[in-house]
Amino acid sequence: MRTEELNVRPFESLINVAQLLSEPIGSSQSYCVDDLVDEQARGLVQGKITLIHSGNGVLVRAELTVKVELTCSRCLNDFIYPANLHIEEEFFSAANVSSASFFPEDSTELTIDNHNMLDLGEIIRQYTLLNLPMKPVCRPDCIGIKEVNSYGSA
Repeated sequence: MRTEELNVRPFESLINVAQLLSEPIGSSQSYCVDDLVDEQARGLVQGKITLIHSGNGVLVRAELTVKVELTCSRCLNDFIYPANLHIEEEFFSAANVSSASFFPEDSTELTIDNHNMLDLGEIIRQYTLLNLPMKPVCRPDCIGIKEVNSYGSA
């Protein structure tokens, strides 16, 4: 996945949490992320996700590795960067969000829709962007762009 693709919603990762929400508070379900992401993200996102019924919604805990194609800031070659993500976020039921006064009007990113579907795609995108290096380097000892003389040799 290229960094430009992360500026738009790169994939969906939908989970039906209706059964989890009907279980007692503290109940959990674990998933391998390969089973949750759509076809275009398969192989690019790896790891484990645990969902816990929190009473107000679902607490998401995840340890993921996302492979992102970056351009080295020294030599300008493309390389694969494995971003390691530790996610811990609570998603709230849309019914709770619309009736609570402490949520902003347009707060839909961390909500479970009216059909009890939770989409992890946006939170994975945000965490990936936060974990990318400011100056990506393909390897620590990268020497950068080689100067070429007028005869075409380095």
